[in-house]
Amino acid sequence: MVNVEKLLNDEIMAIIPIYIDMYGNCTKVITLKTQEDYIFKSIKTVLKNIAKFYTLDLMASREYYGKMIGISNIVPIPFDSENIFIPLKVRKPIFKNDGSFGYFNLKFINDIKEEKNEVYIILKGNVKVRINQTLKTAYKHVRHGEIVKRVYDKKTYGLIKESSHDFYNEYNKPATKGDIVFLVNQLMDILKKLHERRNTIHQ
Repeated sequence: MVNVEKLLNDEIMAIIPIYIDMYGNCTKVITLKTQEDYIFKSIKTVLKNIAKFYTLDLMASREYYGKMIGISNIVPIPFDSENIFIPLKVRKPIFKNDGSFGYFNLKFINDIKEEKNEVYIILKGNVKVRINQTLKTAYKHVRHGEIVKRVYDKKTYGLIKESSHDFYNEYNKPATKGDIVFLVNQLMDILKKLHERRNTIHQ
């Protein structure tokens, strides 16, 4: 049984699939308070348990936010506004359904660095996790996570909350495909509401 409440209280920074002798496909959870917890369940099961705690439909979430950023797979998971988890490839699976992606909590990602041709996610407390993706791809996934957070905040609170990142530095970056899809969806939503309002006025 996964003690989700304890993990959340310890503040989850990353959820990573690993192999453990005699147990097979398991999960390492890196938290701010305890550093590392090992769960003898697959990462898929762990994510499902966390989603259940938050009453989040993972499939519906992937479909909705994937549409917002223009992708169908590898979609960030917004458990809530402060727990947006970004998928990043961390291993080459031995078997087909083992899963190769770990999930990193956006608010705990301090940096992404390339050292000796290897890429690392630097979490709070200078915790380093090696990933099997390029620096460019890693930044793209983090960018997707930031967009998902803004969409989630707008959907949940009716406004766009500022993240801890500097607003002007963040929006001085070149637009990605995800950014453009997000803006198009937002514009379409505005036009739809204006059209509905105009029809109401003329009735």
